[in-house]
Amino acid sequence: MPNIRDLLDLSTAHLPPHVCDRLSAQPGVIAYHTIHGWLLQVPDDPDQASTTNCEPVPDVVLAIQRYARALGCDYVLLDGEADKVDHLPTWTR
Repeated sequence: MPNIRDLLDLSTAHLPPHVCDRLSAQPGVIAYHTIHGWLLQVPDDPDQASTTNCEPVPDVVLAIQRYARALGCDYVLLDGEADKVDHLPTWTR
């Protein structure tokens, strides 16, 4: 049986501009830039993954990973046209 994974579709407004500028290059973060945002991998245990790197995962990214993992999601598609959620802070561009 193939492994099927869940994905959270989330607005890029949940990332501040200074994090967006280097999200794909951030140590400890696996994120792929797309046309409209990023595809972010969610570790099985975001807190543990955050502490295993020499540079900590930004708090805002860790909050997104925790939120997604609590919903059972393995990935987050950060998209400019996706919905915002009340549980995470937002920034304007």
